[in-house]
Amino acid sequence: MTLDEIDIQADEEQTEIFTRYTIDAVCASYAAARNRVRQYTQLAKIYQREADDWAVKLEKAGYVMPDYKPAWWTACLA
Repeated sequence: MTLDEIDIQADEEQTEIFTRYTIDAVCASYAAARNRVRQYTQLAKIYQREADDWAVKLEKAGYVMPDYKPAWWTACLA
């Protein structure tokens, strides 16, 4: 078998090094992806909390002037 014109069957040591580096690269990629997923999940939680806070503020504001509806309200609900 050749890889980039190097006969890797002839040299077991090179094959082992190549295999180790490949496994290390896969593990590093997995760890990086897992970290990104964790970060995105935390960011989504922060955004959800902020949206919930604004929903509470909007509900409270509605009690001050119950009949008032801003111009954007109908476009938002349509």
